[in-house]
Amino acid sequence: MNERDFEKLLESMKDAPEMGAGFETQKLWDRFAEENDFPKNNETVDYGFRDYLEFYVFQFSHTMIKPLAVSMAVFLLLLGGFASANSSSFNALPGEPMYQVKLSLEKFQLATAFSPEQKAKLQVEFTSRRLEEMVALTATAYKDNAVAVRIAMQQFKKEVENIQSDLKQEDASSSQTELAKEVGRKTKAYQETVADSIENLPDDVKQETDVVQQILKDTQDEAVEVIITAHEATDDEAVARELEKTFEQEVATLQAKDLTLEQKQKIETAILLQKEGAYRRAFQLLKEIVVE
Repeated sequence: MNERDFEKLLESMKDAPEMGAGFETQKLWDRFAEENDFPKNNETVDYGFRDYLEFYVFQFSHTMIKPLAVSMAVFLLLLGGFASANSSSFNALPGEPMYQVKLSLEKFQLATAFSPEQKAKLQVEFTSRRLEEMVALTATAYKDNAVAVRIAMQQFKKEVENIQSDLKQEDASSSQTELAKEVGRKTKAYQETVADSIENLPDDVKQETDVVQQILKDTQDEAVEVIITAHEATDDEAVARELEKTFEQEVATLQAKDLTLEQKQKIETAILLQKEGAYRRAFQLLKEIVVE
């Protein structure tokens, strides 16, 4: 059989059922659809602009959401770890393994404070913690551990010195004012707490209390100076109220002492100056009474 004969044979078989002749896809689909509850219409669908837009929005949103979800999961995991570490170290005292973790977490909180007010509150809060740690050590089984008590005293001193350094910065700012207001409300309590703790302190630590008390006094003076400067530079009512409150507390503290006639006269003069708005001179007179 030559090539021409083979071509004739194929042509004669093209309509044979054995070779697929008479095969109609539409009828086959209709029968299959009817048996399986599918729609019979298999016409080509024309997609419009809205269909394409919805498709690409779906694809884009899923492409963006997946990495965002992963990032959020990592963030929540880190946040959970931070909260766990913070919780487990919160009550740690000097000499305990978690104490350095506690200090590191506090530094992180200060570094991430979102406003001057929050940072000032945190600084004072952490200073209060150092004092509370010292008191706790002297009132528990740790009271015989002079090393731990000394560390607590030194940490408290360091916190106060940091506050004092921030208050002494030459460039006045809202953060200084907020810190001064927070400190002004606490220094008296700090001084009283240190004084009350002296008898429970180890002998070699008691010597440091005089230094700490002087730092507290200097810090209080710096806080008053910052508030006075802010009051002279602005008409902020909050600063004015804070300054008035600080002055009244200082006067009340002095009047509770056994004063000479001359000292009482200075207080009366200071009150008159304060009413006239001359706070700087008024506080100077009160300071002279303390020095005497």
